[in-house]
Amino acid sequence: MRAVRYRTGINRRTGQVLRGIAHVHQSLGVIWTTRLEELVMDLDFGSDLRGHLSEDITPGLALQIYATLVVAAHTFEPEYRISSLRLVRVTREGALGLKYAGTYYPEGRFGNYDIAIADTAAAAVSYARLTGAAA
Repeated sequence: MRAVRYRTGINRRTGQVLRGIAHVHQSLGVIWTTRLEELVMDLDFGSDLRGHLSEDITPGLALQIYATLVVAAHTFEPEYRISSLRLVRVTREGALGLKYAGTYYPEGRFGNYDIAIADTAAAAVSYARLTGAAA
């Protein structure tokens, strides 16, 4: 049996090495906070999450936010499939807190979905309306 090829990267805040699921969690944060058409060489990358944060949260808008996040994650992160997503905090200033869980596929980027690891302990993530930075 060959070894699993985990993706490796660098933590954006600390400069430490990230490996496996930690790298994927950071990647999802980048995908969700990058505005569409923000990256000059990859105009389709990102999500329209921040476009929804200036509106009052209604059940319909919450559904649109869920759809936006899931579609962006499934489009740009081949190693993760979301199975649960919920809003855990919304502030008057437009900050959004969410908690997600799903399945991690360490070799999904190679099209190999045979290795699946449940990710049920995904921490809540907060996004500020103005900066779009993960908190």
